[in-house]
Amino acid sequence: MAQKSLHAALTEAASVCTGVDLDGEAISELRNLGIFTNVVEGDVERLSELGSDLGRYDLVVAGDIIEHVSNPGLMLDGIKDRLNKDGRLIVSTPNAFGIASWIKYARGKFREGAQHVLCFNPITLRQLLERHGYEVTEALSCYQSRAVDQYGASFRLLRLILEKQPRFGGTLLFVCRVRQGP
Repeated sequence: MAQKSLHAALTEAASVCTGVDLDGEAISELRNLGIFTNVVEGDVERLSELGSDLGRYDLVVAGDIIEHVSNPGLMLDGIKDRLNKDGRLIVSTPNAFGIASWIKYARGKFREGAQHVLCFNPITLRQLLERHGYEVTEALSCYQSRAVDQYGASFRLLRLILEKQPRFGGTLLFVCRVRQGP
């Protein structure tokens, strides 16, 4: 079964959707193929430089990108300036303290993604978000639907545990809003 990219799913669901990517050549190719016309070239650590190419949004999704950027605080500050008053930020990232990571680490098989420059756990991600003026309203975990197919009943049991204790999941998914007041 073919899976849609996150950007494709968001484009279908949202009234307005804009993606930001560093790779100008890839953006041009996607436009030429008629796949995405709603991606602008830019650096997520310098969103202010995009000016009118980006508007203001009710929701910004930073899906599995925060672990790739050299200065995630710059990205978070730039996103804050693009959120409407009651806007939300959703951040997802691999969980360095997730059960799967611990098992791999214990077996000597843990490896961060080749382009990852940071790794997060529930504590450090929350602290970073709070340092940059966000309030975490939900802390969740998510999983790949393939895991149910691959691991069957054992994953279903683990999923029940993760729903009660998301801090042990393989992926962190935090919903945030800009903190009001001091």
